[in-house]
Amino acid sequence: MNLKLAWTVGLLTVAIAIAGLASVSAQHPYTTQSKEQEKIFFVPRDRPKSGVGWEITTTSGEAEIALAQHLVNIGAKEYVAWWCPHCHEQKLLFGKQAYQIISDSIKFECDNRGVNAQPDLCKAANVSAYPTWVINGNQYSGVQNLKDLARISGYKGSNNFKYVHVPRFF
Repeated sequence: MNLKLAWTVGLLTVAIAIAGLASVSAQHPYTTQSKEQEKIFFVPRDRPKSGVGWEITTTSGEAEIALAQHLVNIGAKEYVAWWCPHCHEQKLLFGKQAYQIISDSIKFECDNRGVNAQPDLCKAANVSAYPTWVINGNQYSGVQNLKDLARISGYKGSNNFKYVHVPRFF
């Protein structure tokens, strides 16, 4: 009988956790405030806008804008798919203004249904996961925290980034 009760309590705990995650709005990332950085964790609740994805709801600081410009200047590339939640998390880390710089210059849409799609470039770069960054000839797949992008790209400006990525474990 105790085993049955423990099993039921365990299932209820999981159900409550899932219900809590399901209540997170797709238009606003899950965030927690810390002294230094806001933590980003995106759980989509609705479908992305066809060919484009979800709206970027975070704002950029000076450090995000400077890093985005640096990545453009060194010829970095970001390969994405419009429907990819991880790609959206990467956008949220940069914020709307900084990601516009990336989008205008070094972002490559890999899904042929996306706006300004360039799937042949993605195939030529051997991209197998989204997002994938190519920086100084090296590939980095998955969401990258901005401090990591700064380090691997040789960025020397401010590392006072507003957001940090929190990996998903489910």
